[in-house]
Amino acid sequence: MDESHHQAGARSSAGGARAARGLTFQAQVFAWCAVRAIVEMPLTDLGLGAAVRIETVGCETGLPVDDVGVTVSGGGFILIQAKAGMRRLDAQAEDLVKAIDQIVRAFVEGIHTSSDVRPVDLSRDRLVIATNHDGSRAFDQLGIVLLRLRTHPADLPLLAAAPTVSQRRALETFVEVVVTRWTAIVGRKPSDSDLRAFLRCAEVIRLDLKQPDGIDLFRSEQALHAALGDSLIDDPFNKLAWHGNEATAAQQWWRREELVQAVLRKEGAMQPAAGPRRNRLPALPQPYVRRGDHGLLDPGPTAELLCIAVTGGPGLGKTTLAIDMANEAAQDFPDGQLFVDFRGFGPTAPMSCAEAVEALLEQMGEADAAAGKNPEGRRLHYLDAVAARRFVIVMDNVRDSESVLHLLPHHGSSAIIATSRTRLGTLLRRSDVTHLHLTPLPTHESRDLLIRHIGADRAAAEPAAIATVLAACGGNPLALAIAGSHTRHLPELSLDQIVSVLTDADSRLDFLDLHEPNSALRTVFSWTYLALPAELRDFFVLVGSAPGPDIDASGAAALASLEDTRAGLALLRRLRHFHLLQENAHNGFQMHELLRDYALSLCRGDRRLQDVHDRACEKLIEHYADLAAATDPDTRLASQDSPRFLAAVRYAEEHAMESKARTIVDSLIENMWYHGRWNDCATMLRSITDDPSKPEDPEIRSYFLRQLAITLRRLGAHAESVEYGRQALATLGPGRLARAEADCRYVLAVSLAYAEDHEAALEQYHLAADGFRKIGTESGLADALNGIGWSLAMRGEHQEALMYCTRAADLHGELNAPNSQAADLDSVACIYQLLGDHKAALGYFEQCLRLYREIGYRANEIRTLDSMGDSALASGDPNSAVEHWLLAIAVLEDIGHGDTDQVREIRAKEAAALFQK
Repeated sequence: MDESHHQAGARSSAGGARAARGLTFQAQVFAWCAVRAIVEMPLTDLGLGAAVRIETVGCETGLPVDDVGVTVSGGGFILIQAKAGMRRLDAQAEDLVKAIDQIVRAFVEGIHTSSDVRPVDLSRDRLVIATNHDGSRAFDQLGIVLLRLRTHPADLPLLAAAPTVSQRRALETFVEVVVTRWTAIVGRKPSDSDLRAFLRCAEVIRLDLKQPDGIDLFRSEQALHAALGDSLIDDPFNKLAWHGNEATAAQQWWRREELVQAVLRKEGAMQPAAGPRRNRLPALPQPYVRRGDHGLLDPGPTAELLCIAVTGGPGLGKTTLAIDMANEAAQDFPDGQLFVDFRGFGPTAPMSCAEAVEALLEQMGEADAAAGKNPEGRRLHYLDAVAARRFVIVMDNVRDSESVLHLLPHHGSSAIIATSRTRLGTLLRRSDVTHLHLTPLPTHESRDLLIRHIGADRAAAEPAAIATVLAACGGNPLALAIAGSHTRHLPELSLDQIVSVLTDADSRLDFLDLHEPNSALRTVFSWTYLALPAELRDFFVLVGSAPGPDIDASGAAALASLEDTRAGLALLRRLRHFHLLQENAHNGFQMHELLRDYALSLCRGDRRLQDVHDRACEKLIEHYADLAAATDPDTRLASQDSPRFLAAVRYAEEHAMESKARTIVDSLIENMWYHGRWNDCATMLRSITDDPSKPEDPEIRSYFLRQLAITLRRLGAHAESVEYGRQALATLGPGRLARAEADCRYVLAVSLAYAEDHEAALEQYHLAADGFRKIGTESGLADALNGIGWSLAMRGEHQEALMYCTRAADLHGELNAPNSQAADLDSVACIYQLLGDHKAALGYFEQCLRLYREIGYRANEIRTLDSMGDSALASGDPNSAVEHWLLAIAVLEDIGHGDTDQVREIRAKEAAALFQK
């Protein structure tokens, strides 16, 4: 470093801009953390235990807090938002608002580490805002209070943790901004428990970098075994800050040992150890995405054997990760970096243990020393050499655990990285093996990788085409690299032209093919497919080409014509062993979209497989039809069931199984209505009604059109509801049955009423009532009477309306039809609301609520509670109103509708009521 890096003091400008001597405040915070890592200083000043130590420090690695990230022992993570010169602890201070926004997002959305997203752990993680010596001293007071809040009893007010006036003001300001940003991010205010949980892991620190305050560089001198000059702050601290700038530019993490070496490094001091360093690693693809935890190869103080298993499906970057990790750890393994392709999956036979030993002995320079020994002797010689020296060995493309178990030494300080397309279950039974499982890249990393291949200008010009390519690749790094290369070498074509052909499985696979085995996705996938046992290959094709986003054990059993669900589960798990399936949180198994494309391509290209597929899917559709028919209306469908049923309906419609499609839909309509799943219901109904050209019984088609009209009306799409109601009536044609016509007229009347065309509604209601009278359908007649009453009420004829609706309620009560009776009572209650008699309205709403709860109609229970809140507020009882609305929101959250417009509307009314109080 030149002399300018040895000036005393650490001046920096606001916002972390570069200081006079070329360092940023962010880099200084990096150095502050690095010193603590080097001297192994406990982090008690952040409320962590005395045994917690910093393990790695990094800058700007895709974190939501984009300044400094720190990993600590025990698996914890510290995110630090570095903001220099925050001179005011003020709710209007822009820097403070931005910093709090960042740490609130991390708390709510999870910590985006360099490898994944993980929820915040209150006991191990910290979300820190750091300012420098120019920052207000109020930050010192706030830091004291936040530290105190970690042990603050939950039954005491927050302000009890701030005994002084300055501490109270600091906490109030901080909480005010937190609540404001939380509300903006989440859409609601944080509850008391939310706020307390956030404050338990939040921290604010003011670093006076003009002084050795808390840095303790004397201890760092001792730890580094070097006298670094008279100044205890400048030299080591500035070196580390300089490496913080490097980390920012390279998006790099530094381990404790590397930080020590960075401070001690001098010209020529870091040359390789005596003897040749043997680097036999293949070149990394360019560009590539860094994945996984590169700190796993840190040998640590005990220098024990390290073994890492990297598993995942084809094309996900296992080899790239292994090579990258081995390169990154080169200085810790001075005897060399070795690489062997075990050919576990590929066009040739897998490598034997003896072949692997020969290749490794040659790379280690031990082939001559082992000459003359038998195969077992050469293996033992290899093991002794690995144990005695420090190699990192990449054993790539391993078929199974047996391939590598005999090549792992029992001791020593080398490292082994094994990659495989299988789960390597036996290897992972060993407690000393660390497992890294790779999944597809998240969208933002996929986009970054593709853009680095094709150029930012081209990507920015056609964002829709980029989205199409990303969707086709599904986060598979190999697919993204092939797509990027393919696109880069077609500069004369626009991206829109290139992606216009990506319309089906075969076209996508054709696009992802550079006509060489390792650069053709079909070929790469085939190496896993051909490695499957023969009986599992057909099952792979069936699962991949079957309808539905995923499949469970019972569906798999139906697909494979098995009686026992457990046998279906066993087949799914065998495919999972080869990473051809992922098990999800809903007891289902999903296949990556590109693998589904490959399975479908295999199916289309083989007549035998196509016949097997057709028969299997017919059984699967029958299974879903039976499952739907056995589903009670009050049994809530699991969230994963709707997409499965919908896919089954679409497949049945497309493959001449319309009756099965109608059975599934008809069986599920009432269930979906009961649980407020209007969108799912509408989607399913559209799938069987949107093609009027299909020959179908008019009454059946009219029935489903009526159900769609009802569903759309409940969704609030009133104009569409009216249109489908008219279609239902017109579809019946001449000679129609009187009951069907009366039903159609009633449904159309209700849709017209909700569309506020009450004149037309009354006409249809009266026609429906006449029809129901003629055929003696009293329940239908009661429905029509209630409708007449409601439309009369909307015209201002309230007393006559009450007569009709009350008569309807009595008639439905006599017929023991609680759902319909509740609807009638709801009409009566609403009419009393219109009359301003809210006490009477609440009485009728209470009757409605009791009926809806008895029959388990959750969606209508919500609507009634909402209306009761309105009446309670109008009658001057805001406390009761809020109570009803909170109950409504609780039911919405319970049925999985906790983040909807309906919730937001109710919360807005709740806020208005509280304001009135």
